Amino acid sequence: MNEIMTVREAAKFLRTTCQQVRKMIQNEELPAVKVGREWRIPMEGIKLFLENNL
Repeated sequence: MNEIMTVREAAKFLRTTCQQVRKMIQNEELPAVKVGREWRIPMEGIKLFLENNL
């Protein structure tokens, strides 16, 4: 099963800020789905981002 992360969890995982994660979502660098007022980021999307940018 795919793990889903909150913006805060993704920021902690990537060692950056929540604001930076939101900018990455807005710039379509990270795939995310809005659930209510909050974003959810699939772990697979984070892994793909890291593979493409490291």
